[in-house]
Amino acid sequence: MAFMLVQAAPAAAQQDIAIKHGEAWTHAHSGMTVPPTLGGNALTRAKAYAPDELDVGLSFEPEGAEDFISFYVFRNTNGAAPVWFAQAQWAIENRDIYGGPKLAAPPRAFAPPGQTVASGLRAVYAPQGDGAPFTSTAVVLAPVGDWYVKLRVSSQRRTPAELDTLVDSLLAEIRWPQQAAGAPAALPVIPCPAPLAFDKKSKDMIGGGMEEILAAALVSAAANVDSDEKDPGPTSPVQWCRDRQMDNNVATYRAGEATDAYLLTFGDNGNGVSVGLSGVNTIMAEIEGKKAKPRYSVTLHTAAEDVNFVAQDRLPSPDRAADIVNANRRASTVSTWGKDRTVEINSSIK
Repeated sequence: MAFMLVQAAPAAAQQDIAIKHGEAWTHAHSGMTVPPTLGGNALTRAKAYAPDELDVGLSFEPEGAEDFISFYVFRNTNGAAPVWFAQAQWAIENRDIYGGPKLAAPPRAFAPPGQTVASGLRAVYAPQGDGAPFTSTAVVLAPVGDWYVKLRVSSQRRTPAELDTLVDSLLAEIRWPQQAAGAPAALPVIPCPAPLAFDKKSKDMIGGGMEEILAAALVSAAANVDSDEKDPGPTSPVQWCRDRQMDNNVATYRAGEATDAYLLTFGDNGNGVSVGLSGVNTIMAEIEGKKAKPRYSVTLHTAAEDVNFVAQDRLPSPDRAADIVNANRRASTVSTWGKDRTVEINSSIK
């Protein structure tokens, strides 16, 4: 099965962001401010991977550097910090440039500056074998309100312990917002004790149009709630587990060992497909009574929009969900960012 999920996301080409030598860079939406030098390295490049600074990466890699520092901030539209930390780990563990690294110590939670809850995660790696260009690599991921912040640092000279100390300094150099909404304590992802089994292939549930309109309306209503009005979410830690690891950093995760839902992730910058019982089920039960049949939704979350695909009559397997997304069988598309929100209903879906 070839997973091409990333192609379903809006095709926004990478764009260079103008930077000025000696000036700090501030992310307008989160309030994060990164100094012009980080860990002694000057800011050399800034790129946008989605419009309106919804996914941004900064590089601190001047000529002759021995430490290589990357800072990322991207919108939180799904999952949780432990999930995207696990995705960032996979990206390090499976790239040849990092020398087949192994954890120098188990990942640990930490409280981001300005927060009191250990909602972020961090880890340090040591390469295995000879010839690796780096002596250590570290990764950090933390939620900041409606955003995730990720830091990746590799060194050509520092031991893992020394790099861990450098990470402390980098976190202190960055100016973090003091009023960011809180997040629950983070628990590193664990393997799911009992992976989901899919005995039968799910089938499409094509409605008369009402279900698709309701599904789009629910997404649109949620997207239009201001962040300070949103449900603060769980205050106690949620244990996420990895249900299945696939190719090219595609994986499925479940919260609290849920058996009726999962998150299908691809890459490590926040794009994911939520699969589970549809939010329209309760409404349809009120309308149709006992005739109502449960529907399972397949929704792609990107930085700027949610795409609802054709509903299913049972929980679809990850392969089936990927097929649906790759075939671009959209039922509706809802923009979730900006002042001019749009809702598009695909009335021709069959």
